[in-house]
Amino acid sequence: MKIYTHNFNPTSNSGPNKFTRQLFRKMECNNNIGFVDDQQSADIEFCLIQQQSHKVKPMALRLDGIWFNSDQDYKQQNAPIKLAYENADAVIFQSQFNKQLTEHWFGLHENAHVIHNGADVEMITSVSKSTFGYPMINPQIEVWSCASSWRPHKRLGENIRYFVEQSPPTAILIVAGNGMRREDIETFEHLLNDRIFLVGELDYSNLLSLYKRSTTFVHLAYLDHCPNVVVDAQACGCKIICSKSGGTNEIVSNGIVIVEKPWDFAPIKLYQPPKLDFNLKYELSHTYKKGEEPCIANCAKKYYNIMEKML
Repeated sequence: MKIYTHNFNPTSNSGPNKFTRQLFRKMECNNNIGFVDDQQSADIEFCLIQQQSHKVKPMALRLDGIWFNSDQDYKQQNAPIKLAYENADAVIFQSQFNKQLTEHWFGLHENAHVIHNGADVEMITSVSKSTFGYPMINPQIEVWSCASSWRPHKRLGENIRYFVEQSPPTAILIVAGNGMRREDIETFEHLLNDRIFLVGELDYSNLLSLYKRSTTFVHLAYLDHCPNVVVDAQACGCKIICSKSGGTNEIVSNGIVIVEKPWDFAPIKLYQPPKLDFNLKYELSHTYKKGEEPCIANCAKKYYNIMEKML
């Protein structure tokens, strides 16, 4: 199977590109596929979010999400995604939430699939938790962590507040990632103490090492679709703390879900997320059936099967 790709940058570390890079690497290892630069010589086209040109061969669209922030021009932002959605022969969503949202705005698609993101288990196995050697850590300290590209809807302040209110008094919180704005920091600055460490952006192996060193990963983002940081942290053995909003709770097998008011899919001020009531929660604990584990190998099989049926 020869694949032509739209809108995929193999050198980018953005969430969609990093996941797709891992996916294609696994597909190349396990299946007779290759990638071509010419649409005419391809058997199938793979589109990441939006097209770069008119399709020539059957096209599978992998959707990362759509725009709905009422403070932005979401109609213009969504226009190229909607065009790809209408042109696609198959659509793959990250989560049921992502599917429901997109269908609410764009209409039903006759060949739609939900495949949750998966972790690169081989990569995780190769990384040692001792690699993360920050001086504030010793073997006796319990570590909590969180990581993101810190935009306001990721609710870093709520992550920190949850840690302050719910963690053991001897635990520490490592916050990884860039993008924090001064006005955002001011909203939670009063919560910062000597148990909380903002370490900035980490490379991928250091992130995995941090997750493997952590007991708990906090991700209370508002209306997130299927965050790779949660997929990876859970595969590293972390208990996950997440919100009921969005699709994050769909991928959690061991953790605590904080309940909040359902969203009706109407445009919303995404960067003004509500505060959470940490008393409204429930626990998740289940095991996956063999072959259904959220790993990149299982994702690759499902993506390949969809594309094979399109030919």
